[in-house]
Formats: sequence, structure tokens, C-alpha cells
Amino acid sequence: MKTKFFFLAVAAATTSLCGYVESASAQAIIVEEDVSVTEVLPGKPRYYSDSHKNNWFISLGAGGQTFLTEHTGDAQYTLAMNFAVGKWISPYLGFRLSAMGGALHTNWPFSEGVMTHMRYAAVYGDLMWDMFNTFHGYNERRVFSIIPFAGAGGIYSFHNTPYGSKTYAFPITAGIKLNFRLSHYVDFFLEGRGNLIGDHFNGIVEGKEVESVVSAVGGFSIKFGKERFKAYDAYADQMMINQLNNKVNRLRGQLEECESQEVECPPCPEPVVEEVTVVEPAGCNQELTGVVRFTINSAVVSDEEMVNVYNIAQWLKSNPSCNISVIGYADKDTGTPEYNKQLSQRRAESVVKLLTGKYNIDKKRIQIVANGSDSQLYPKNNNWNRIVVFAGSAQ
Repeated sequence: MKTKFFFLAVAAATTSLCGYVESASAQAIIVEEDVSVTEVLPGKPRYYSDSHKNNWFISLGAGGQTFLTEHTGDAQYTLAMNFAVGKWISPYLGFRLSAMGGALHTNWPFSEGVMTHMRYAAVYGDLMWDMFNTFHGYNERRVFSIIPFAGAGGIYSFHNTPYGSKTYAFPITAGIKLNFRLSHYVDFFLEGRGNLIGDHFNGIVEGKEVESVVSAVGGFSIKFGKERFKAYDAYADQMMINQLNNKVNRLRGQLEECESQEVECPPCPEPVVEEVTVVEPAGCNQELTGVVRFTINSAVVSDEEMVNVYNIAQWLKSNPSCNISVIGYADKDTGTPEYNKQLSQRRAESVVKLLTGKYNIDKKRIQIVANGSDSQLYPKNNNWNRIVVFAGSAQ
């Protein structure tokens, strides 16, 4: 009898324990987590340099100058020499340290038939602004640029006849530079400069309170560094990250679906002998199947699209008697027709830069065509028109 009561007690305790466990497991714990999402909006690409050694330059020039001060008769012009060292810190702004010197004829009569003159040396620190890169977008191969500049410095005069005094001043200076690109490493420039100096600089305190040395010089600039500036598009990078995340999630879902299925291995198929048909190569005049796709408002070739640029480069190397047209497009639902025209031009130029720079294709074999959004290869799918396509042609 005691044994029977013992088993009944154990059964009752077990039933109570199972009921407690089921009750506890039925209570779901909900944790709310705040997620902050930062949205990256389309905008202009940012630019950076791979090395601090890039984008330095030195300039050497010569021209004429005159000294605007108290004088009699016409202004006198003398030889001006110029030397500068500088660096572009961005496609829009740069700085330089510039040295100038020479002799100045002040034309102030000391005695009958004798005019005074002086020698001077000056050093200026200039801040430069590239107007074309600012308003029309950065283009490393732009042939002509207008570059205003302004700054301050120090100027020292000596051998001042007949007063013999040595003077110095700290003028402010400004001017404009016309820059002509000759090659990747050499530019030609024409530059005009004026400064404002105190009245004491020529040793005579009389008349005008401000004096000025005005010069116009021309010369050459030597640019250092193999690379200039590279584009960084935060929006394009974010789009690529989103695409990769979506791809990873899709593959995870497919993997989980495969793991949940029991699949029997089918019998091995009989070996099949395939016939290989040798196709004669097509002529140069053909539409090439390679397409380079871009994200919205971007002219940066992504890593995923580099294989298409490689395939076109291999086709050109395999067909040395053929040329190609690199044709850029933009979707019509984004931007104005004028902006889309420029965007399609930048997209085509990005592809051409890779073909010529990375794969050593002669640029004479390549023609750039910017169709903008005036024509759409895919009128039913707007997103597919952010592309660069290729067309072959005979030399």
C-alpha cells in the first residue's frame, strides 16, 4: 500500500513540474531595439589623392613689369623673373610660394636727364582657385583653365639710386592665371599680377599713398606624381553595399532551403560527346555585347563591372585592326538633359581611362560618344539606361 502511495506522489509531482515548464515556455520575451538608419543621398563625387607626393608643381617664367608710383613721363617696363613651388590640395584649391624680382625704373627725376631705378626681390604666398573645375566638374585632361589667385608676402628693395636706402614692405597681391595643359606632366601658363605697397617703398614719401608693381609673365609648370585626383562617390558605395547585403541574404535563404530538403542523388548521366563548332571571327563593324553599368548619378566603374572593361580590352588586343566607339548614356528620369549629357560623357571617359591607362589601349583607336538621356536603349526600364556600350568599327 505504501508503494502505491509513493508512485502516486511521484506522478503528481511530475505532472506539476511539466505544467510549470509549459507555462514558463508559453511566455514570450519581446525586446524592442531602436535601429538608426543613415540615408546617403545622391550628390557630387568627392576627390582624394593616393599619396601626398602627387599634385605638386614647380613653375618658371619671365615677362615684363612696371612700377606704378610718382613719376614723370611714360611708365617704364623692365624684365620680370618668376619662380614658384605649389600643390593642389583638391581639384578646386591650391597654394604656392612664388618668388619674383628684377629692376624697376621709377622715372622720378633726380637731376636733369637722370632717372632713378631700384632692384627688388619679393616672395608671395598665394591661394589659387580653379574656376573651371568648380563650375564644370573636375577633368584631369581639360586643356584650358582660368585660375584666379590672391595672397600676401614680403618685398625688399636695394641698390636704390640715388638715395641708396634699402626698404621693405608687406604687400597684398592678386592676379589671374591662364593655364594650358600640354601633357600629363607639363603645362604652359600666362599670368598677370598686381600688388599694393606703402608709399615709402621707393624711398620717396610723396604724392600717392599706395604704390604697385604690376607684372605679366609666361612660362612652364612641371607637375609631379603619376596620379592626380580620384573620385569617391559615397552614394555609389552605399548602393553597392546594399546590393551585396541583398545578395548575401538571398544566398542565405537559398542555403537554408537546400538544407531543409532531402534530395536523393540521381544516377550519373551517360557521357556526352559535344561537337565543337569553330566560329569565324566577325568583322570590326559590329555591336559588341559588353555593357558597363553605373549606379544613379555616378561615373565610377564598380569592381563588378571591371570584367566587362577587361573583355573589351581583350577584344581590342585580339583585333588590332579594329577601333571602337565608347557610347555613354544616362536615364531620363533623373537630372536635366544638359546634366545627363555631361554625366554620360564622364561615364564614357571613365571607361576610356581604364582602357588606355590599365590595359594600354591606344587612345587613337577609341572614340567617345555622349548620348545623355536624349535616346534610351531600354525605354521600358529606366534604370537600365545608366550604361556605357561599345560599337566596333574598321580603322
